Amino acid sequence: MEHTCAPAAFPERHLLEGRLKKFLEERGLDIGAVIGETDQGLGSPALAVAAGSVLAGFGNHRSDLDLLVLVENDHLTRFPIQSHRHGTLIDVNIRQASAVRDRTADLRDSIWPRFATVTQEAWNHRRRTIKTASRLALGLELLATGPWQSWHAGLRQPWLARVVEQWWTVEAHRLARAAQLLADELPMVAAVRGREAVVAALNARAAAAGQIYFTEKWIGEKLRAAGDHDSLALLREVLTPPLAPLDRVARCVDLVHELTAPEAPLHTVLRWATGIGTARLDDRTVVDRWQLRALEVPRTDLPPAGSDDILWSGPPHADPPADLKRLFVHDMLWLGVAGAQEGVPGR
Repeated sequence: MEHTCAPAAFPERHLLEGRLKKFLEERGLDIGAVIGETDQGLGSPALAVAAGSVLAGFGNHRSDLDLLVLVENDHLTRFPIQSHRHGTLIDVNIRQASAVRDRTADLRDSIWPRFATVTQEAWNHRRRTIKTASRLALGLELLATGPWQSWHAGLRQPWLARVVEQWWTVEAHRLARAAQLLADELPMVAAVRGREAVVAALNARAAAAGQIYFTEKWIGEKLRAAGDHDSLALLREVLTPPLAPLDRVARCVDLVHELTAPEAPLHTVLRWATGIGTARLDDRTVVDRWQLRALEVPRTDLPPAGSDDILWSGPPHADPPADLKRLFVHDMLWLGVAGAQEGVPGR
């Protein structure tokens, strides 16, 4: 399925103002009440942006209003506050301004995904950073001090659209690989991962068409905004519960490869999942998760629990050893993917 990249759809200020005005009028609020919520006593706002589905044009009467507030406070990382003071939910997310600036610069300048940095924590961190950067870029600036106005404008550039499309492309192939490894023992779980993989691939397609709002649940609206009716049909197909799970897995993997192409071959990377403990017993190792369930593995060369060591890596169509695959199937390992430009480690 061919498609061409389009400029990211960064709405003009007058359009954002109109969307916010409509939201406020329907609730009997004024802009002063919203601006008043930006100061929560954690530092004067350096930048405050109204954001979320309302400003992206996807919201409905049940939607809340998101406020992203950057403050100059070195003792703060993230601080979410849900305000109902005005009779409607205003979700205030306060961030350390310098941390957001530095992490966003890393998005723009770093090579990703790399073996050294593909961990579960780093993966989730990148996802959160992209979500913050894209919401800031698509939102309406309410307040800005010093250089923050020009910094905010610098987010509304093609590089951010490329980062968003790349994330969804890589995530689609990661989920598709997980579906393949799960298929033999847990076909219904594999079918769910396959569905998630296709939804990620469709998000990549929407991003390539200029729709970079970074939330899975609005994929249908993004595809409608892009006029991509073929992709909407695929979305309806994969959201239908499968009667033959293994056939659905194969179909979803094929769709991911049809819809997206990563910049380089993505090798599978297996590391410990969070909450893992290990205990060596003679010629085997007992692996537990959160001390709630455990699995015996007939080997003693596993890295210690809590380490970021790679347990196994391999090219796209290679399977890990049976005992490591069993650990993954039983949710003891986290699966990532990485490009092979820097050399491929393995066990």
